[in-house]
Amino acid sequence: MAKPDETRLQLLAPDQDSDDDELSSKLKHPPIVSARHAPSSSFLFKAYVISSMTVIWSAYTLTVRYTQATVPADELYSSTAVVLLSEFTKLFIVIVFLLYENDFDVMRFKATLQREFTEKPTELLKMAVPSIAYTVQNNLDFVALHNLDAGVYQVTTQLKVVSTAIFMMLFLGRRFSPTRWLAIFLLCVGVASVQFDHSDSPKPDREENHILGLIAVLSTCVTAGFAGVYFEMMLKDGTTPFWIRNLQLYTWGAICTTLTCMISSPQTFTPSTLFHGFNGTVYFIVGCLSFGGIYISLVMKHLDNLHKSFASAVSIILIVVISLVLFNNVHIGAYFVVGSSLVCVAILLYNSDSD
Repeated sequence: MAKPDETRLQLLAPDQDSDDDELSSKLKHPPIVSARHAPSSSFLFKAYVISSMTVIWSAYTLTVRYTQATVPADELYSSTAVVLLSEFTKLFIVIVFLLYENDFDVMRFKATLQREFTEKPTELLKMAVPSIAYTVQNNLDFVALHNLDAGVYQVTTQLKVVSTAIFMMLFLGRRFSPTRWLAIFLLCVGVASVQFDHSDSPKPDREENHILGLIAVLSTCVTAGFAGVYFEMMLKDGTTPFWIRNLQLYTWGAICTTLTCMISSPQTFTPSTLFHGFNGTVYFIVGCLSFGGIYISLVMKHLDNLHKSFASAVSIILIVVISLVLFNNVHIGAYFVVGSSLVCVAILLYNSDSD
């Protein structure tokens, strides 16, 4: 029979086998690469994701606007082809991460796909909904950026906070505090100020339809709010692994964008014509769109809305400043400065309150 002191020491001693197993697991799945083991509480991890999102989405917005504003119409690439290639790129990235999580063991990889993907058709069908919404949104982005300044576009897209709040109330039964409703009001006032400032802007070098661009960007706000709430709900339901959820989403994304290309321009749906106008700059846009989508998934899974919105607020300022250098017809007036400031304040105020 063990003595009392020995028994107490045994109870206080850690389980060595358990610690060894945990250490082995961490070595096999480093937190930097595997989203499942990502150190979401780490300040460096959060700073890395925030800064990466800011750079990627700022670069994406500015590059699309630059190509849409400077490339002649007969040499311009197809926006649907860009979205198509980005969906297949995201699909490839997800498959690589799934292989990594299975230690690049093909048999384990196949078993995971069969267990979590092919044998769960209902879960796969659920992801068709946000995939269609994201496909529509990605194509509308090009229409908006063709007809709006990059700064105006970036500020106006922050109205997705309003649509997100509405969809959260409708689908999740959420209720918001007076602080958040004040933030939503300030956001609307800020966006209105930016649009009012446009009336004093100089004429662009090429034909642009500001009303069409505004309709397109407002439509993206609706689709972004809906798809974001739906996708976050699916990611956090606990029934499906993170990368499998993304595989489901981008499988549908590849199908939807392929059908979009075939329907919108069936006569040009060939490798030689589909990628007309593609160059290094366009492939850079594809890369930004692809990795930007992956980062959004990581933010929804591991961080909160404050971090995502902080990246949006910083990107607004960054895009406006760089637009002054890149584009000759960008006009930054008092209304734009006030409106952009109100949008940034509204985003931070909205997320400073946890309800």
